[in-house]
Amino acid sequence: MSRRSTGSADDLAAVAGAFAADGVVIDVRPLGTGHVHDTFVMTLSVPDGGASRLLLQRINLRVFASPDALMENLARVSEHLRAKIVEEGGDPLRGTLTIVPTRDGARLHRTDRGECYRAFRFIDGARSFDTARDATHAFEAARAFGRFVRLLGDLPAPRLDETIPGFADPAGRHAAFLRAVDADVANRVRRVTEELRFVERHEALLHEARVLFAPGALPERVVHQDTKINNVLMDDATGAGICVVDLDTTMPGRVLYDFGDLVRLGATRAAEDERDLARVLVDPDRLEAIAQGYLAETRGFLSRDEVAALALAGPIVALTIGLRFLADFLEGDSYFKVYREDQNLDRCRVHLTLVRDLEQRIPELRRALDR
Repeated sequence: MSRRSTGSADDLAAVAGAFAADGVVIDVRPLGTGHVHDTFVMTLSVPDGGASRLLLQRINLRVFASPDALMENLARVSEHLRAKIVEEGGDPLRGTLTIVPTRDGARLHRTDRGECYRAFRFIDGARSFDTARDATHAFEAARAFGRFVRLLGDLPAPRLDETIPGFADPAGRHAAFLRAVDADVANRVRRVTEELRFVERHEALLHEARVLFAPGALPERVVHQDTKINNVLMDDATGAGICVVDLDTTMPGRVLYDFGDLVRLGATRAAEDERDLARVLVDPDRLEAIAQGYLAETRGFLSRDEVAALALAGPIVALTIGLRFLADFLEGDSYFKVYREDQNLDRCRVHLTLVRDLEQRIPELRRALDR
């Protein structure tokens, strides 16, 4: 059932040749398990006999209908991060993404078929992981995301473009879910009666979300909004979280969403689409490590109200994203990539299971944040 279209190696080699990178393409292979774009690693032979690598992405134009605005955001964010990393004595080539322009100086390459590609310098000696290996790994990922939001705290005007309006709005996501239920275009509502009852029983949590995400309730900041563990590159030598990647949803928002998104999968050993729900448990050590890592970078930067709200972030964001997966399942899997039958439904069930566990751990997380 996969909607993934990888394209031939010859096609991709021709695309890679459009970017300003020396060498001849000798290998191309898919990379990662992202839900939206198609990502590839291109290996090029270089004149001195060595090899270099390029990260190539085909942008999903159904999700990002304005790729030029997307790349303008990304360029502004990465350039600001680069300057701040240099100011703090870090390595900008490993601390943030470096856009590789096309040979005519553009940020994007458009094919005759209407596809849209971009390229980045590949960061060697680092890798990403779909789930946290242990509490130390969770701490490092949380610290990297905390540093990311802190460094972008003084990004100059103008305001970043909202590449997906309402992306991190729990009320909007709930409304979209209700529309998907009413429409039932794929005739699947009959299969999710338990999930629908779960959502009805959590109206109080949805109300909390509407209050906390209402305009003016908490400061608006430049945030990542897709803070999965696999969006941090971990240094092979030190294990430190060195670079936050996948910046497409970096735009104005609330740190509450970033922290909750990090908690929803960083604090469990289960995969996002785990079928055995008995395995979907929150690890208290990882949960505390996430709180420690995030506040290690943002203490003094976040307001008192923001820190106080973080304890509710996990269940709120887990429920919000669970609704997104369920809505997509009801709409026939039109947004997230799926690689097997009912994968979006499995993803939804994982998140609803996490909501229950995280709700019980709110007092525990408050104590961790206080410490």
